[in-house]
Amino acid sequence: MDILISGASVAGTALAFWLRHAGHAVTVVERAPAVRDGGYAIDVRGTALRVAERMGIADRARRAGTDTLGTSFVNAAGKRIATLPLGFGVLSPDDIEIMKGDLTRLLYDTVPGGVEWIFGDTVTALDQGAGGVRVTFARSAPRGFDLVLGADGLHSAVRALAFGPPERFVHDLGSRMAIFTAPNELGIERWQLIHNAPGRVASVKTDPGNATIKVNLLFGGTGGTGGADHRDRDAQRQHVAAAFEGCGWHVPRLLEHLRTAPDFYYAPNAQVRMDAWTRGRVALVGDAGYCPSPLTGQGTGLALVGAYTLARELAAAGDEHVAAFARYDTVLRDFVEVNQRAALAPAKGFAPRTAREVWLRDLSIRMLPHVPWRHRIFEAMTRDAKRASEAFELCTDDAHLLRIGGDTSM
Repeated sequence: MDILISGASVAGTALAFWLRHAGHAVTVVERAPAVRDGGYAIDVRGTALRVAERMGIADRARRAGTDTLGTSFVNAAGKRIATLPLGFGVLSPDDIEIMKGDLTRLLYDTVPGGVEWIFGDTVTALDQGAGGVRVTFARSAPRGFDLVLGADGLHSAVRALAFGPPERFVHDLGSRMAIFTAPNELGIERWQLIHNAPGRVASVKTDPGNATIKVNLLFGGTGGTGGADHRDRDAQRQHVAAAFEGCGWHVPRLLEHLRTAPDFYYAPNAQVRMDAWTRGRVALVGDAGYCPSPLTGQGTGLALVGAYTLARELAAAGDEHVAAFARYDTVLRDFVEVNQRAALAPAKGFAPRTAREVWLRDLSIRMLPHVPWRHRIFEAMTRDAKRASEAFELCTDDAHLLRIGGDTSM
């Protein structure tokens, strides 16, 4: 089939990989002018790790990983009050922690030849008919496709066009986050630092090579930027700076870099909840259809498993998209729901609300490495996330269905 994918991040590039291996003609349209290099550290674990292994990228992703040795919590004066091994989101030594931009680039470089990439453009209209979908673009000439797959994130244009406005599906979890790159003026190497303040968390992690750091500023509140468009970067920067005003540690200096960071990204911590991810000849994959919120660390996992599952169902159904879409809506449902439920507790307790709660959290973290039952405590803290990451079993015959290693020159 002739298939259009909207979005060239993790879900979109993974879809392009599998659909091209299965023999489809694939076109990918991406709003950005090139493959996006920004983003914070993301985790590949559980079932998603097995998908990465089937794609043949797990070893390369591990080599390109953050290689973070440990995480330290610091107070407002910069004193390290507690240290834990590995990166904060790593639940198991087998997990892969990698910068999102590095994983996206790795996936893009792994996609077989023959895929058409259209950068700097986006879908503006969809006209579905019995024989396909007529797609209108912001810049390119209109074209027809057999299927359109929306992998274009939380603010999905495809979802809005085919399913309805975002307020029907996007559920705010009560906090927001800003991510950007800054110079490594802290002098840390292969390390992550986290500072808790009332209602706010500032985290920095070294990039590979340690010359730069990725900054993640997390803070409470709903309502976005006072009604500003989600693409209004100036309003978003002002909103973040106001939220972290008066915060200690190195936050004032980080806010100076926020104002000029070219890869600045801002979003609510939100979930996308839908009764179905398919309609007619349109389907959604990844955050566009079932964003669990970044607080779970499972958005990447859902994107990789979702792309794999949709491609698998299309192959198993002999390209009968109606049957394939119905199966996709069914077989992935439990996996999505268990991962979204796992996000609700972190959403409520992402940051201490008062100075006393900050002190109590810092104290508990400082004591954790020294208590004899610390391993049981850590296992209890991470049990839900681990179970969610592994709550989907891959079929054993997928390699044949998806022609892994087969001819992709058509």
